[in-house]
Amino acid sequence: MTLHPELFRLCEEGETIEELLRLTPDQLLLRWFNYHLKMAGWKRRVNNFSKDVADGENYTVLLNQLKPDVCSTAPLQTRDVRQRAEEVLQNAAAIGCRKYLTPAALVAGNPRLNLAFVANLFNTHPGLAPLDEQE
Repeated sequence: MTLHPELFRLCEEGETIEELLRLTPDQLLLRWFNYHLKMAGWKRRVNNFSKDVADGENYTVLLNQLKPDVCSTAPLQTRDVRQRAEEVLQNAAAIGCRKYLTPAALVAGNPRLNLAFVANLFNTHPGLAPLDEQE
């Protein structure tokens, strides 16, 4: 996982960057994922890379938050979860990130493949604004 000074944005109230960097890579990726869900105004949060992502909705919001001009929220309208998973991965492909995950693995909530998928998104499109002089 690449280190970015912008990770400071993921610190919770009163948390230092040193404390943040003590999180495991999995915890840091969950924090990053939830940061973007919150910035999007989405009510849900993810606590794992299995059941919390299996319906594809959180991924749809994350991808749209990272690249709104390319990744639409249309999959949220799709009722069939397997079809939604395919649409999520089509969004990911549009930004060059369709790796590690298949629709079946997404719907099954495969934690290792979902973690690899999210890590790739983080490394490719962190979506964290650069720090300014004061920060």
